[in-house]
Amino acid sequence: MLALRLGLFALLFCGTCGFSRYWFNMFNNCNPPEKLLGKFCAAVVDNDFDNDGRVDFRDVHKQILFFNYDDDPCTLQQWEVVTRWTCRYGYSEEYGRFMYGLFDSDDNGVVNADDFSTFNFTKAQFLSFQYIRFKDLYCRDPKNRVSPLDKVQCDEVDKLKPEDIKCP
Repeated sequence: MLALRLGLFALLFCGTCGFSRYWFNMFNNCNPPEKLLGKFCAAVVDNDFDNDGRVDFRDVHKQILFFNYDDDPCTLQQWEVVTRWTCRYGYSEEYGRFMYGLFDSDDNGVVNADDFSTFNFTKAQFLSFQYIRFKDLYCRDPKNRVSPLDKVQCDEVDKLKPEDIKCP
């Protein structure tokens, strides 16, 4: 009977193909917005940590603590950025790796708060930046439209116009 319980637990906890994303998302409060505009707006809310209407390096220094999955709040590993961008925002793993490359602004292979020292945007500018970065920097490259999720999201961003980019 104990073996049956352990077997059932293993199936529920681990899934059938490694660690189930469903269980990871449930335990890590993953509930990403379905639409791209929601993803863009969630990034604005998350990054204006002090809610002063600006996204600056002080906000980002505090916000990146939410990327900390390995108990090292001083540096970000690529897998932490991928986890945050897939879990919180619902982007593809490829886009998470792309974002990690952008975060490492000094190209030293380590991402920390110093890589964000030049941030200083209004909320509206930061929202527009989310849209432009996804549409023009990521989706413009055909190799970034390969995964099924990227294909759907890039098709969605193609239909958006700059005047559509507003948060409620």
